[in-house]
Amino acid sequence: MIKFDIVSGFLGAGKTTLIRQILKSLRDEKVVIIENEYGDTSIDSEVLSVAGFEVYELSNGCVCCTLKEDFRFTLREILKQKVDRIIFEPSGIFVLGEIFELFKDLQISSRCSINSVTTVVDALNFFKHVNSYSGLFKNQIEKATSLVVSKTQFIDDEEVSKINEDLRRINHSASIITKYWEGLTDQDVLTLLNKRPEPFFNSMPLPAGHDFESLGLRTTRIFELEQLKNILKICKNGDFGKILRGKGIVQAGNTTLEFNYVDGHYDITELTESSFGGVSFIGRNLKEKELMAIFQ
Repeated sequence: MIKFDIVSGFLGAGKTTLIRQILKSLRDEKVVIIENEYGDTSIDSEVLSVAGFEVYELSNGCVCCTLKEDFRFTLREILKQKVDRIIFEPSGIFVLGEIFELFKDLQISSRCSINSVTTVVDALNFFKHVNSYSGLFKNQIEKATSLVVSKTQFIDDEEVSKINEDLRRINHSASIITKYWEGLTDQDVLTLLNKRPEPFFNSMPLPAGHDFESLGLRTTRIFELEQLKNILKICKNGDFGKILRGKGIVQAGNTTLEFNYVDGHYDITELTESSFGGVSFIGRNLKEKELMAIFQ
């Protein structure tokens, strides 16, 4: 039976980063990744592909609604191959309960079973997101078999403890990992991936969470590091609308820069190799013309 592992989490929580960490612990397995990007330009699949992994990309929608049948078809095609494990990274606004409906399909359930549901929780934005996007955010936490808290190195122990308490109130049984990810061992990762969920099929009302706008662009424009920093600072000021999540890969002279923006916080790192240039933004009241003028 092929194992199907879900790595969920709200926008910008760090799902792709955790998947890269997980893959290091699965060196002896044939692993395929399904990447669902809400926008029409997939940045995360490019990052994983550059790292040498086989990635199937579903973009410009969410597999719990508009791309449900595309997802079903893709999964059936993968199951024709000889693979040990499928890791699925849904979009950050995925309604987690919907995935279990897919496994009513006997063509899928006869060859593949849900092995684990890990939800990544953004420590920096936890209290803001749990209040602003309560239904969607809590759905991802409630359905998880494991909860991995990201960015704990940026907050103090007292705040980590408060987040841990709130998570336990929402989900009474999931394993909770709050340690800094650099300290995760292979055994920690394997523990995450060996907690099978109880089957459930939408016995409760599902949250409405898809009233977000998205913009994805390919770009060949070259940026200086300081120029990119200034653009992301402007995003924080709200000049381009309410941007919840931004990410991209852009060229900068002889190097390539990857940026990640989450609700006012951003970081920029250098990639060793990538000829891809693209950006993706999710939010509300996006100023598309202004963003296109900057990046295209």
